[in-house]
Amino acid sequence: MKRYSFILMLAFGLGIFSSCEDTLDIEPTDAVDVEESITDEVSLNRAALGTYSAMQASDYYGLRYLLYQDVYADNMAHRGTFTTDVEVSTRDIFASNLQIASTWTAIYTTINRANIVIRGAEALTDLEPEVRNMYIGEMRFVRALAHFDLLKVFGGVPVITSPTTTIEEIAFLPRSSEAEVYDAIISDLQFAEENIGDEPISNAPYRASSFAASALLARVYLQRGNAGDYAQAEAKASRVIDEGPYELLQNYSDLFVREGNAESIFELNYTPFDPNGLGTASDPRTGGQKFYLRQPLFDTLQFSAGEGDVRFAQTTAFENNRNRLLKYEDVAENADNVPVIRLAEMYLIRAEARVRQLTGPATNLNQAALLLPALPTVIADINQIRTRAGLRPVTVLTNRQALNEILHQRRLEFVGEGFRFMDLKRYNLTCQELDFCDNEAFRNLWPIPLQQIEVNPELTQNPGY
Repeated sequence: MKRYSFILMLAFGLGIFSSCEDTLDIEPTDAVDVEESITDEVSLNRAALGTYSAMQASDYYGLRYLLYQDVYADNMAHRGTFTTDVEVSTRDIFASNLQIASTWTAIYTTINRANIVIRGAEALTDLEPEVRNMYIGEMRFVRALAHFDLLKVFGGVPVITSPTTTIEEIAFLPRSSEAEVYDAIISDLQFAEENIGDEPISNAPYRASSFAASALLARVYLQRGNAGDYAQAEAKASRVIDEGPYELLQNYSDLFVREGNAESIFELNYTPFDPNGLGTASDPRTGGQKFYLRQPLFDTLQFSAGEGDVRFAQTTAFENNRNRLLKYEDVAENADNVPVIRLAEMYLIRAEARVRQLTGPATNLNQAALLLPALPTVIADINQIRTRAGLRPVTVLTNRQALNEILHQRRLEFVGEGFRFMDLKRYNLTCQELDFCDNEAFRNLWPIPLQQIEVNPELTQNPGY
């Protein structure tokens, strides 16, 4: 029974790898207790809120998964003694890395909770169909985001669409292909877009809305980059920009001070009673493992500040001989909110999608199209971001220059928000910027956690690990 309990806990992602000392300290269990059975809309709503809480875990958006997207790339670096963090910072992750295992577990916990709520909603036959589908759409948005977060770093992963609450429900699923994972993500988001409604159930922007689904679809289509995807990315970003109730904040400094602001499309809400670890993680005056800006990025931000860019002062500061990240500054309570999707991204997605409809993806560029002048609409979207940052607008760009400027603005705009590794892969620049060339190209994906492979005979490891 003990071995099966171990498997069950892995399947649920119950955070059993919180430290090396208690990794094997697991009590036998036959099932995981559901905190509250779903019997009506009140309990359904509570269960839905619990799914968002899973996303806030320190192994997910509460700290490490979020910052690792910059740490594994060229924006940030770890400073400390934890080998799990060192491996990410040096881009030399071992399959036995317990932090990567915990992150995998935290994300699948989110997926499992979403699936539990979906099943509970489907069983409430006395709910109006529109209300039932609204909750289901909300949870399918969360499930899609979680699957996409897995896909970005692990490649093809098991797509889980049914809940696991007992040993009998455990299913040892193989990895789906990347194409299959993308298809599942897009299907979930299309359902969410059609069924949630333009206004979220409550607490905008802390819960999914139809516009949040459109925004995430824009991100997903842009990253996949198949035929027709760029037009879809443009259309979804345009829907959010043109029809959504969002606007760019006039002052960049307000983005991380005014929680739930008008630019935020989807945001995770932390409180002193439900904190994250982001504030202390980059404060050199406190103890623990730290994550600071790499010097080249600090220099790039500082150079841009010389041209009027206000983001330098709002993003970083040189304190105690460290390049501190300032977006999450609440050291006392660690209650800074995390913006997952905001309007600035939609302008840059739309600009890039319009360029790539002419040039193609980075792996198969139309060189002639790169030399053509960029569309005025592309330049206008880029200038939305530049002007808000305090930079002079650009007037004439070729398509190549536009793509370079979009990537540059994404780097300066979204430091610490989880985009850099994804962007470098989309631009096919991981060889140039991260030395993932030839025999090191396998590092474009993280290893599947060894612990998962040991308990799931259907899982296979990414090549090179």
